[in-house]
Amino acid sequence: MERKITIEEHVLYKEDYQMKMLKANSPEGFLKVAGRGMNGSSYYDYDVSGKISMQAMYTRAKLRAEDIRQFMYQFGNVLKETGKYLLDIHCILLEPEYIFYEEGQFFFCYYPPATQDLWEKFHVLTEYMVKVADYEEEECVRLAFLMHKGTMEENYSLEKLIAECGEREEKDMEKPVRKTMIDELLEEKRERTSYYDTEEHDWITEQEMGSSIMRETDNLWIPVKRFLNKHKKTKWGEWDGLHIEEEEL
Repeated sequence: MERKITIEEHVLYKEDYQMKMLKANSPEGFLKVAGRGMNGSSYYDYDVSGKISMQAMYTRAKLRAEDIRQFMYQFGNVLKETGKYLLDIHCILLEPEYIFYEEGQFFFCYYPPATQDLWEKFHVLTEYMVKVADYEEEECVRLAFLMHKGTMEENYSLEKLIAECGEREEKDMEKPVRKTMIDELLEEKRERTSYYDTEEHDWITEQEMGSSIMRETDNLWIPVKRFLNKHKKTKWGEWDGLHIEEEEL
């Protein structure tokens, strides 16, 4: 079944170049929209079939680090699409109830009558991310607060914040996996409940290592000893006629 949401504006409907551009090109990352006028008001219908709003999604589950990275990357692409089709970025709605998700893709509502500041709205969205973040995932908390702190700076750069999310992902792929807080607590508990003589343990290890080295050394010299015994001379220095066969070594 087709599902849609409708935003109503109490002004006469007028189809401007933005709506014509959206209908003619269907920019990536935007919900399909249709505008209409009725009884002196404007109505904008968005097709949300098969999609779930961000608000509903994070009522049921927690926001993860991968969700933040995915959102920021796709949000960056949507900003590029607005420039490509000469659309106004301030008409992108960033309230969680107007952002939708389906199969790894976030979709945004483009609302031509909007009178807002995108940077202020994104700051409010980062407050929401901090609220619904999964606090059991360290990287998620770090990213959420990174976004929120960044938007508190005067004249902050969205492009910079998007890039920082991407850089963090690359660094995480390069560095070894850290132990989780739970793993560290369990390890600390094992250390507190395990008692053994560390000096004795180190001595045993040293002896085992020494024995292993001696065995390897003895095995290495066996062919040499056999060779010397086979070619033993009565006097040291009488080496004439001594031939070493390769197979003997």
